[in-house]
Amino acid sequence: MRILVVEDDPVYAEFVTMVLRGAGHEVAEAATGAAARDHVLAHTPDAVILDLGLPDESGYELARVLRERLAGAVIILLTADLFPHLDRAEAAGIDIVLSKPVEADLVTGMIGHIRARRRRKH
Repeated sequence: MRILVVEDDPVYAEFVTMVLRGAGHEVAEAATGAAARDHVLAHTPDAVILDLGLPDESGYELARVLRERLAGAVIILLTADLFPHLDRAEAAGIDIVLSKPVEADLVTGMIGHIRARRRRKH
């Protein structure tokens, strides 16, 4: 799968990218909402792994824009504080909210499950 990791912490972004690439995925990174928007204009990722706290906008704002452009993509929000975000995440078009740090197998499994479920509906 083509996955965009949007994370402003370079160490965490590199870790997630390394694990996903090790699992055979094509991974791009963006450290800001603006960089993520630019990437999405040129590419169509199958999934976006999105940090809640970005330096230029919130993950919710970015998710709303990405959902419009990437209707079929899986959007996963990563946050250190899981439960207060579930309702807001759903309203922003986010498919899954996961707490940091996250297991790579969990992320790739959830992406695969959601994509398969969407294919069955169409």
